[in-house]
Amino acid sequence: MGAATAAAGFSPPVLAPGQYLRHAWTQEVLSVYDAAVGYSTTPGYGVSRASATSAWVFRRTGADYSPADLRSQWYRETGPYELSTIIGDEDIARSQSDGFLRNFGQATPLSPNVPWLPESAAENMLWYFDSMPRDPQAMVAWIRDHQGSDLDGWEDGKVGWMLIGLLSFNVGDPEMRASMYRALSLLPGSTVGPEQGGQRTITFDSPLAMSGADATSLERYTLTIETATGLVMETTATSDVGQGVIPSDVPDTRTSYEVSIVDALP
Repeated sequence: MGAATAAAGFSPPVLAPGQYLRHAWTQEVLSVYDAAVGYSTTPGYGVSRASATSAWVFRRTGADYSPADLRSQWYRETGPYELSTIIGDEDIARSQSDGFLRNFGQATPLSPNVPWLPESAAENMLWYFDSMPRDPQAMVAWIRDHQGSDLDGWEDGKVGWMLIGLLSFNVGDPEMRASMYRALSLLPGSTVGPEQGGQRTITFDSPLAMSGADATSLERYTLTIETATGLVMETTATSDVGQGVIPSDVPDTRTSYEVSIVDALP
């Protein structure tokens, strides 16, 4: 609720003609390997954190460029993936990661691109800002209806995941962003950490019943917010919290954000 108040009172920077808001990001993505199945993947696609025998983290940087009119053309550039952290067998990590880096690890040059949510089927990020109701309770109900049914216990997790994803773009009018924070505060499983360096981290836990099994995975998301502005500084997502050989402070994904004004596209 403090983030909602900060977001409602924060005036986004005014861009001069030709200027863009540069949304720089650094992303870390975990890959897991199970010697019993003999292949690697992101957690949850045949190999989990709990069953992994080795793991490694890919890292890349990039930036999105938004114009003063968000409905005008956006642009995106990305750097190459690189292998940054190895957990377990180094030989396996390097042999398994080589193929990914060859096939998918290249940088992409600046090109027109409006950001999308990972779970979106046919709608870019701006569609959600235009379509969602602004009342927080109505917003939660709308997201549940839009996303449809899923595994037992995951209704709140899906809503929280979408709200965190939308907030992390650090755009939208102040009242809409404030409403998204208020909607997030309605979900169970949230804890708010102490303020450190002008930032607070919200931890949001949600159970996910595993298909075909009695076990339940604890899915954890964190959202680090600049308290003065309500801007998102970092997000993480972690599955199977506390299980397996992977340290609990290594999430499935971690993305940090930095916003600045540039006078022109690179």
